[in-house]
Amino acid sequence: MAPCREGVQGTGTPVQAARGMPVLLTVTFLAFANYAALLSVVPLWAAAGGAGGIGVGATTGTMMAATVAAELAMPWLFRVMDLRTMMALGALLLGAPTPLYVLSSDLTAVLLVTVVRGTGFALLVTSGATLVADLARSGRLARSASLYGAAAALPNLGALAGGVWAAQVWGFDAVFWIGGAASVAAALLALALPRGHRGTFSLGRPGDLRAIAGPVSLFLLTAGAFGALTSFLPVAGPSAGEAALALFAASVALVAARLGAGSFADRHGFGRLLFWAVLACASGFGLLALALTGPPWLLVAGAALLGGGFGAAQNDSFVMTVQRLGTERAGTAGTLWNIVYDGGLGVGAVALGLVVGPAGYAGAFLAAGAAVAAAGTALALVSRPGADRAGLAH
Repeated sequence: MAPCREGVQGTGTPVQAARGMPVLLTVTFLAFANYAALLSVVPLWAAAGGAGGIGVGATTGTMMAATVAAELAMPWLFRVMDLRTMMALGALLLGAPTPLYVLSSDLTAVLLVTVVRGTGFALLVTSGATLVADLARSGRLARSASLYGAAAALPNLGALAGGVWAAQVWGFDAVFWIGGAASVAAALLALALPRGHRGTFSLGRPGDLRAIAGPVSLFLLTAGAFGALTSFLPVAGPSAGEAALALFAASVALVAARLGAGSFADRHGFGRLLFWAVLACASGFGLLALALTGPPWLLVAGAALLGGGFGAAQNDSFVMTVQRLGTERAGTAGTLWNIVYDGGLGVGAVALGLVVGPAGYAGAFLAAGAAVAAAGTALALVSRPGADRAGLAH
């Protein structure tokens, strides 16, 4: 399949895009401010309550397991709710329970709140990804997807790094209340989204899953890498300031790479960046391992490299998934892609938590980098030749 040099076709009219896209981007930004702030703070809260490496990883793993479980119910949810309702409800479930974390740092209590938030996150991200394809103007899906991805990633600039810093300086309660308020505000604003847009889910031909297996498998590796980074960097040994700076660097790189990948795909074709994004994540792990016994700037460089790889992989893999399934099946594409995204974050955190005990943080980061590089290379080599070889198209 030759690369599409004009970008994948969208289905939205100019009026729909003008009215709906700004609201969608704002809702996404506010809800993801909650998600980003708590991505590293909840594991830190569990560690403060006495949780070990497996428990710390389980906080992210549980969040993503609940998210994936809800996403598996999308064929039914698409039938009973339109996308506007789904997005509002998702933002509400993500945000309203967040202040309940203040009641206890016991791991069981933390995981119970996290399950509810993970369910809301599933509704939010699946409806949002589907609306992007509905509202994108013809020929601008890659660019619209990059804007949506930037709206989801921009909160990381302040919230991912700032959440760790604020928890240490202002206290965990402030982070939980502010994060909850942001997502509840997103739920209210979501009511201004266009009515009547509905998602559908249909796997269609057996060959459809084979068609997207390459890009989503490579993306899975980068998602797992980022889940491990955000869960364990704050507790791996650096000071709160160093960890916050490294997470900020990862966030900046993620946003820049996702925006850059969208522009690159519109001009030169999608599918060319995935393999290199995987290698960037693997290299980032290597620098993180060296940073724990070396100069602090390696921590920032490693986190930035890993975040940039994840950002580029997000956009390229999403556009490839929608293109190969067809924009008329955006609900299916968005659901499957988000399952890989969220499942990868959770699996990566849990997997690294299992390795941290016997290997230590530096050893775990090195092992993760080697595993990501080896798996990514193997996946690229077994992909079909030519332009269908995910991330190696020429």
